[in-house]
Amino acid sequence: MARPWRVDDFDSVYNEFVCQDTIKFGTRAYYRRYRSRYKACIERFCSIAPPHPIDILDVGGGQLALVCKKLWNDRAVLADLPGPHTSYLAGHGVETVHWNLCKPEQPFEQVFDAVFFSEVIEHLPVPGHIALERLRKALKPGAFIICTTPNLYRARNVVYMVLGLPIYDHFELPVEERSLGHVIEYSREHLQWQFEKAGFKACEVEYRQMRHSPTNRIFRFLSWLGQPLFVVPRFRDNLLATAYAPVDTTE
Repeated sequence: MARPWRVDDFDSVYNEFVCQDTIKFGTRAYYRRYRSRYKACIERFCSIAPPHPIDILDVGGGQLALVCKKLWNDRAVLADLPGPHTSYLAGHGVETVHWNLCKPEQPFEQVFDAVFFSEVIEHLPVPGHIALERLRKALKPGAFIICTTPNLYRARNVVYMVLGLPIYDHFELPVEERSLGHVIEYSREHLQWQFEKAGFKACEVEYRQMRHSPTNRIFRFLSWLGQPLFVVPRFRDNLLATAYAPVDTTE
């Protein structure tokens, strides 16, 4: 039985605990702007998670784990590079762990029932399947992962290429003092392949338009002008993937 989805409950927790400048990982305006992405992840989580509290790993910012902790008392863990946001999350009952997915360390083995991997894979300068395999090993057999990432063929990238603007940041290994920008973006077919290569089963990758306005006025106007393009799934901004760790694992 899946969990009931109540958008009012999500809004209440999200506004109180995530839309805060005190997180030190983004501004209140940032979280309000990208609310649709967090909402899509939690809504998908509700559709497949059991009704009782479970063990959750959130790789990245930790906001999704925090929402699950506040709404359903899930046992939440954040895995990320060190940063001031970890203190805020730890103060609200989210355990924090330093884990660099670009390195071969494997701190967890079959521990978690669910993993959130939202807007992270495009920052990693390693083949996506390597990071995904490490996350698969952290999942219990039959457990699931929810992943979001920008769509390579989104309309914004098409415009950037026409204008000769860079889509990616420089491809380099991360350092402790700072995180990387987008060093790669995936097409739907490419992301599907990465999950399958990593050993996941029943992987579904869908195009999603998680609506938000660009901060640049020119691109905000172009985004508004290009709204009809989003009828074509391939031009939508985001990919939302759900996949499962195999029940019978043989490493």
